[in-house]
This record gives sequence, C-alpha cells and structure tokens, in this order.
Amino acid sequence: MGLRTPRVDGPAVLSLGRNRHGRDLVVGDIHGQRQTFEHLLDKVGYSPGDGDRLLLLGDLIDRGPDSASMFEWLQREDVTCVRGNHEQIMLDALEGDRMARETWIELNGGEWSTALAASERDAWHERLRKMPLAVEVEGGQGPFVLVHAEVPIETPWWAMKAWLAEGDHCAGVRAIWARDRINGRTPLDHGVPDVWRTFHGHTPLKHLVQIANMRWIDLAAAYASRIESASIACIPIGPDGSEQDPAIARVLDVDPAQFQAADSH
Repeated sequence: MGLRTPRVDGPAVLSLGRNRHGRDLVVGDIHGQRQTFEHLLDKVGYSPGDGDRLLLLGDLIDRGPDSASMFEWLQREDVTCVRGNHEQIMLDALEGDRMARETWIELNGGEWSTALAASERDAWHERLRKMPLAVEVEGGQGPFVLVHAEVPIETPWWAMKAWLAEGDHCAGVRAIWARDRINGRTPLDHGVPDVWRTFHGHTPLKHLVQIANMRWIDLAAAYASRIESASIACIPIGPDGSEQDPAIARVLDVDPAQFQAADSH
C-alpha cells in the first residue's frame, strides 16, 4: 500500500502554551481499550478541574473493543491528540482509498467502522482531518514534542516542524509511520537537540524505552490477546516541567486462555 501524504485542516504542528496550574499527562497508544485507559486516568488522579491536560500520542482506535466510543474523548477541550498511523489509514479509507480500506478492515482492526452510521463516519472524518501531525508544548524545562512515530535521526525539531508545516511528504510519513530510531537504537543517537523531550508511540514494546531525550511509550495495548504484559502508559509532566514517575495500567478483561491460543499458532 502506498502511503499518502498526510494533510491537515488546520496547523500540522499544534502549539500549546505552558500548563502552569495542572499536569500534562502524556498517554501512549490506546487502541480501543477505553476501560483500561479510564482506569489509568483514575490511577494517576486525572483532574481537569485542577488544570490537568491529556496529551495523547495517537492510535486511539483499532484492535481493542471500544474504538467507536473513543470519539467522545476526542471532543473534550482538555484533550489533545496527535495523528497516529491508525487514524491516518482510517482517514485514507474514508476519503475513498480502496486499498487503505481493505487493509484497514482486514488486517489493522478497522472492522468496528462497518457498524458506524453515515453521520458518525462524517463526524470521524471531520475530526481526523483536523488532527495534527505533531504537538509542541511549552514546558517548564523547555519545549517538549509529541510525534506518533519519530523525528528522523540527525534532524533538529525546528527543521521537522518546518517540513510538517509545509506539507512535506517524507516528513509527514515519518511522523506517522517510521520506526528507524527505535529499531536501530544506538548510543550514537544523541536525540533531538533543540527540545527538552520528545514522546512517541507506534512501536509496541514490553517496557518503556528511553534514548537520549526521546521516550517511546506504546506498551502493546493493540495486542492484548497475545501479549500478556499489554498495557497503556502515562508519563505526567508537572507544572514545574518535571517528568514524574510513569503510570502503567495493564489491559483489563482479557481471557488468559487467549494467550494459550495465540501461542499455539
């Protein structure tokens, strides 16, 4: 499947001011595991009334049991979400890409969408078109950035930001799909030089990974039926800009027999 250039109705890189009152809660890939996601929020004491903001790394949908209802979270004022590859392939499918639709529904967990009413599909389409490819947040220790997949190696953030704003095909695809840095992790990778932190999802892992100032926090919620440790992770950033201890919620209500079935194939 050829990867289309991601287009955004609005800023490709969304800028948020500093949160001086509450925490910024950076949450990894959810993949329709709404019950676990909300359990995680309870675990960290999420309180929008006290100024907490949710910053989601994309891939809210597909493979889990509650993809359709995640739309409710996208409507909230205290929630900001970058576009993941699963949102992108849904968008491509809704815009008439037949190959994307077949791949999404048959291989990537998009079968839930077949039950959506036309008005619901339209609402998803409108919301996905506005979903940024990256979010830059003013923090107490310097700016930090959310990009679903990665910022290319040896690329400063200012350059990546400019390319995304220009609609550059390669930058957009890498922000949503690439895994070069996490798969080829090396001590020679000194991170993204002109920001305090970058946060990423996309690559399912059994534990959080830190490379220089970059964090990968997708704990394989998409594969709860065959990875026993499948979880959703949250890294809170305090009002002073400090990175607090991560919180992790293991995916709920998975039948242990599924692990045996998965292991037998």
